[in-house]
Amino acid sequence: MASFEVLVTHSYLDQPGLGLLEDAGCRVQFLSADGGRAEMERRLAETAFDGVISRIIPINGAALDHCPSLRVISRAAAGYDNVDVPAATARGIVVLTAVGANAQSVAEYAIGLMLTVARNIARHNTAIQAGGWERFRLGLELRGRRLGLVGYGRIARGVARIALAMGMKVSAWSPNLDKAGDIAPVERVATLRELIAQSDVLSLHVPLNDRTRNMIGAEELALLGREAILVNTGRGGLVDEAALAEVLRAERIWGAGIDVLTAEPPAPDHPLLGLPNAILSPHVGAATTVARAATAETAARHLLDILLGRTPPADAVVNPAVLTRSAPPG
Repeated sequence: MASFEVLVTHSYLDQPGLGLLEDAGCRVQFLSADGGRAEMERRLAETAFDGVISRIIPINGAALDHCPSLRVISRAAAGYDNVDVPAATARGIVVLTAVGANAQSVAEYAIGLMLTVARNIARHNTAIQAGGWERFRLGLELRGRRLGLVGYGRIARGVARIALAMGMKVSAWSPNLDKAGDIAPVERVATLRELIAQSDVLSLHVPLNDRTRNMIGAEELALLGREAILVNTGRGGLVDEAALAEVLRAERIWGAGIDVLTAEPPAPDHPLLGLPNAILSPHVGAATTVARAATAETAARHLLDILLGRTPPADAVVNPAVLTRSAPPG
């Protein structure tokens, strides 16, 4: 049995994933409970690791230089914005994500944020906890309203299924929507601006990159109506948060449910803090026992695909050019 050195950039990995690695003969190291970037870089320099299971700590080119033996970085998450993909690609390191593993959990959470904002659930709780009883505050019914999905991957498709069951109308826009085939009864929309203009609820489900950073800014927010809701369970940085705070403060839209912020945790002077129509949560859309176990297992399986010479799922590979370069000639 082959033996591989694997570093997990966290203090634990759920058993389904850890069990796969150990059964394959991997020697797995973890960071300490309070370990950060410095400890990660020291570990990379001390051991000739074959693979990394990446959790929260960013991995840049300088960190990769500490470990020239590294062949694969497998994210225990769906996103990959905390990995310097060009640096990994230049070093021949395959980067993969645990695509789909947490899709249902995040989809449910996105719907939960929609309901919380639409029905003022957080406001009612705050008022009652403070001794109030504000039955005069009316909410919005979501049935019959149009949900606009920015991006149409597995999470967005899960949101669409739930929303359709609730009686919502659903539209979607994505740069890659032409590859999705027939998506009925979800309606295709040709441009992002068209999607925003027709949406009562706008839900973001795209990765963060140079094209999507601040894709929802002041101009886009101005296209939303006064009873519109914005939900972001995608990535912090997709929304211009200062512009969003301005429209929320002026009550030019109904509210926003935000699970991801540009800087996490936010600074004490963050513009969204203290706004009653901004519902904030600490990047926990995927934080369920089922999703965490599935994500660990998927990340481990993808890592082993590379180390054992198997072909990983195409939609999990962030930089397929590395696989093309390393493939044996046909």
